[in-house]
Amino acid sequence: MTSNLLFSRTARVAATLAIATSISAACSLASPEPVEPGTHQIEVVFSNVQSETGMIWASLCTKEQHAKLGQEPCEMSARVDAKDGASMSFSDVPSGIYAISAYHDSNANAALDFDTRGIPYEPTGNSGNAKGFFGPPSFNQMKFRLSGPGETPARQISIKLSTVEMP
Repeated sequence: MTSNLLFSRTARVAATLAIATSISAACSLASPEPVEPGTHQIEVVFSNVQSETGMIWASLCTKEQHAKLGQEPCEMSARVDAKDGASMSFSDVPSGIYAISAYHDSNANAALDFDTRGIPYEPTGNSGNAKGFFGPPSFNQMKFRLSGPGETPARQISIKLSTVEMP
C-alpha cells in the first residue's frame, strides 16, 4: 500500500510539473508561427484570483499536444496580469477538440511551485473546472469542442483557480 501511495504521489508531481513547465516554456518563447486562419476565438475568463501579484499562465492544447506535455509545449499559450476577472484570448483557432490548463504564478518566477509533498501551492485551473485525483485531470475531463460552420465563432470559457486542499 505504501509503495502504491508513493508511486501515486510521484506520478502526480511529475504530471503536474510537466504541465507547468510546458505552459511556462511556451509563453517564454517567441510567438509560434501563426495558425492557419480558423473560425473561432476563445476568451478565457479567470475567477477566484486571490491576489493581483504575478501572472496567470494558460495553454490551449489538442489531445496530441496534451499527451506530449513536458516534452513539447502546446502551440497556443498566453499570459495575463493576475486579477479577479482577468481574461485572455486565443484567436484563429481551428475547429477541433481542445483543453485549457492554467496556473497563477503568484510569485512571478515563471514556474508552478510545489510544497515538499509535491502538491502545487499556487492556484491552478482547467477548462470545465476539471479537477484531478492524485494528479492533474485527464484531457477527457477538460476537453471541449469547437465545431465548424453554424456554431458561434466566439466562445467564452470560465476557469476558477484554486489551490489543492489537503487534510
